[in-house]
Amino acid sequence: MLASSQEVIDSVYHAPDLFASDSLLELSINTDLKALIKDVGNKNKYHKGRLSYLLGDSIVSMIVELKTRGNFRKNRSICAFPPLNIKFNKAGSNYSLFHDNNKLKLVTHCQNRNERFEQMLMQEYLIYKAYNIFTPESFRVRLAKISYKDSEDKMKPITKFAFFIEDFKQMAKRNGKITRYDTKVHQDRTNIGKVTKLAIFQYMVGNTDWGVPTLHNIKLISKTPTSRLITVPYDFDWASLVNAPYAIPNAKLDIQSIHDRLYRGYQRTAEELEYIFREFRIKKELLYDLYTSCPYLDDKEKERALNYFDEFYEIIDNPKSIKSEFIDGARIIRHKN
Repeated sequence: MLASSQEVIDSVYHAPDLFASDSLLELSINTDLKALIKDVGNKNKYHKGRLSYLLGDSIVSMIVELKTRGNFRKNRSICAFPPLNIKFNKAGSNYSLFHDNNKLKLVTHCQNRNERFEQMLMQEYLIYKAYNIFTPESFRVRLAKISYKDSEDKMKPITKFAFFIEDFKQMAKRNGKITRYDTKVHQDRTNIGKVTKLAIFQYMVGNTDWGVPTLHNIKLISKTPTSRLITVPYDFDWASLVNAPYAIPNAKLDIQSIHDRLYRGYQRTAEELEYIFREFRIKKELLYDLYTSCPYLDDKEKERALNYFDEFYEIIDNPKSIKSEFIDGARIIRHKN
């Protein structure tokens, strides 16, 4: 049976999903770079630019709008190059990798002259990829190598790694869920099994910088407007695995360093925990392969990450350590009299 002309057009022009591939995306962004990276105040605005990438022998090019974003990393004393939001024009991006995306977050390299920061970026990227292993209810990411070019010729071009983060609404839609923005929701008012898995994962990567009631580095999704909430983490730059020089534990927490693990979930029974630990053991090989097979993470960083994971697996294979870390050391709901 012959395909219709429309089917032929669709097969030729339908670009793949940006997040469907793990291959490195190489692209360039041309804008008034100096003006963009200095525009980090509360009234910062979008700056016009051009995003281009190679597709076979052709260049795909589109007009975009770029805006600095973030809280801590937008501070110029922390990051010389802030994270960005990139807004796409639907007509211009329709047959590109960025189709179906109105706006995307881009995590950038933070410092231009220190290679350590690119390794930090790679570690944060891999934490997102690691969480994808444990649940589809997670943000997908796509690694890119970007040449930033200053249209005003006031800065030299910069070529650095970065990664795109899946849009919140798109992530929810992919999982057959809706976005929720409820605040002051206790962890235990969300899906218990899923928030416990999330808390164990954060313990594994050494991240205490999250909180459900304040939606601190947490997004919420659910099946319906009244069904139980599901927690989805993001923003892992304060994790031990990332090892950012600016990261320090919250003074309210009983740890001295970001490298000290602290379980921030609520108390569960040994049986409830074991059910989740079993999944971590089953997926251990996938997790380790993710790190060992990453060509952009240097050997020293791979070894550091795998040693840190080794410690985690030793803990969850030891009943005494489980009791100490995850039961006796867990948070407890305190009922008001």
